[in-house]
Amino acid sequence: MKGTFAKVAASACVIFTVTMVVWSLVGVAFAGPEYGLMVTLTLFGACAGLALLKALWFTDALIRRATYPLRILGFGVCALAVLVLAAWAGAWFPVDQPQMWCGFVIIYLVVLGICCAAYQVHFRRTVGSFDAALRAYHEQHDQR
Repeated sequence: MKGTFAKVAASACVIFTVTMVVWSLVGVAFAGPEYGLMVTLTLFGACAGLALLKALWFTDALIRRATYPLRILGFGVCALAVLVLAAWAGAWFPVDQPQMWCGFVIIYLVVLGICCAAYQVHFRRTVGSFDAALRAYHEQHDQR
């Protein structure tokens, strides 16, 4: 039952995302680049970019031998660039108000720090560390 619920939830997320993107694009086609539509589309773009960065930095798809702090640093810098680009493209904040952009960056850094700390606690409780989990993954898949 748990697996079925997870599949239904994932399916609902995909359907919702595709629907929002399609109808936002239709909205832009008919109403022009309205603020809400542009925020929605740039949020989608940011999410897609962050998902790609997650795959890049936290799997062995391209980077096989990197420590967890290096992965966090690489992801954090790239993710900030993606979010700033999306915020600029979607006009999330007025360009002429640097204090809003500074606040955005500070909030980003705080959230990144909290997420890093939470993952550290999780990995210590389950497998010891991210590096140990990745090493175990490599050992398991290299045996096949």
